[in-house]
Amino acid sequence: MAFLSPKTTEHILHLVSENLVVTFMLVSFAFIALSNISKRKKHHENAKKLLAKAIATNSNEPPTLHPVINSALCSGCSACTKVCPEGDILQMIHHKAVLVSPAKCIGHGECEVVCPVNAITLVFGTKTRGMEIPRISSNYETNVPGLYIAGELGGMGLIRNAIKQGCLATKDALSKISKSSVKTDYDVLIVGAGPAGFASGLTAVALKKRYLIVEQNTVGGTIANYPRQKLVMTAPAELPLVGKMKFPKNKVVKEDLLDYFKEVQKQTGLKVQENSKFEGLEPKNGYFAVKIGNKTVTANKVILAVGVRGSPRKLGLPNEELEKVTYSLVDPEQYQGQHIAIVGAGNSAVEAAQSLANPKYRNKVVLLVRGQALSRCNEDNQKIITDMAAKNLVSILYESSVKSIESETIVLTSPAGDKRVKNDFLFVMAGAETPFKYLMSLGIKIDKKFGESMDKKKSA
Repeated sequence: MAFLSPKTTEHILHLVSENLVVTFMLVSFAFIALSNISKRKKHHENAKKLLAKAIATNSNEPPTLHPVINSALCSGCSACTKVCPEGDILQMIHHKAVLVSPAKCIGHGECEVVCPVNAITLVFGTKTRGMEIPRISSNYETNVPGLYIAGELGGMGLIRNAIKQGCLATKDALSKISKSSVKTDYDVLIVGAGPAGFASGLTAVALKKRYLIVEQNTVGGTIANYPRQKLVMTAPAELPLVGKMKFPKNKVVKEDLLDYFKEVQKQTGLKVQENSKFEGLEPKNGYFAVKIGNKTVTANKVILAVGVRGSPRKLGLPNEELEKVTYSLVDPEQYQGQHIAIVGAGNSAVEAAQSLANPKYRNKVVLLVRGQALSRCNEDNQKIITDMAAKNLVSILYESSVKSIESETIVLTSPAGDKRVKNDFLFVMAGAETPFKYLMSLGIKIDKKFGESMDKKKSA
């Protein structure tokens, strides 16, 4: 009987050991691969359900600036699906990014920034649903030379966008003033002290130019009229003279942002003429005559940073002028033991319903949603309000609207028929109307965009 030499035995054992290691590694890799495939399949199916839900509930039309994905360029890296602050807006279907919750998109634009193959373009409107916006250049100058628009009035929401636009518009405007320009009271006059106007003023201070900020209310603009503790920012922005705005976890509520603006104002010496109403302007030969209250001043450039929330969308019904009808909620504590109806399906309406339905106020709250789902609010708000509805703290009526308004009641219409209900207060939170007629009276042209990119818009 032949015996293997020690050297041969050692060699065989070494080979067996190597094979076991290789086998273990292959099994591990296979397990990880199968696990990843299973996760991708689960995400894929969930994305398909979200898209199907959006189509079924007629919530597949984005309300504002939104991404369009070129599937031929999309590499399937999924980077865009991980950066949206609003949740499951973009998801992967068949290894391509898809906008599965269009109505929830509010134009953060992070998806376009992180796409490594430039497959994402931000656009206004869709092929079937146009979006009207003022005609402005890449530097936010309107077709009226020297007159700029920054912020929400230009078609883009978000405080961070407004701040950026206020800075860029002001830099461009001031760069066009030369020694030969007409001598005026101010180099630039800024209408509005919200985020865009605030940033615009700081830019003027940084550039050591003569400026005037006029605000019909107080610093912060329409933010001051938001409900208490409303979340207003989820991503950082950068202000001139100050740098990056720093808040814990980048989640900023109304009160914190207003306090921050006041502190910055104190630090920088930024001057804001509050409680002063902009009445209009008249282009002159190289400058503007601007009417503020009963006084007229002159400025080389004017920046409109007034937003659109001052013009709420109304129902257009008789008796809508009754005192019980309102378009915003500032202090929920004013309403206790009341019968309240809220019209709308966006974040403002849902957050108002959450506040007013707080058990300590003893209100009876009904949320009226025109569509079949809460398609225009973020996932957190959806979960909160549906949980409250399950606990009978609030009633949500889908496919419902207000048919008529009476002093002590309202008539609701729904698939089940008309119904008269007791009503003490009616909150209409169905968005805002852009003041197109007023803008056109200033000579600004309004364009309707059907899925056109920002670049096309800016080059108009």
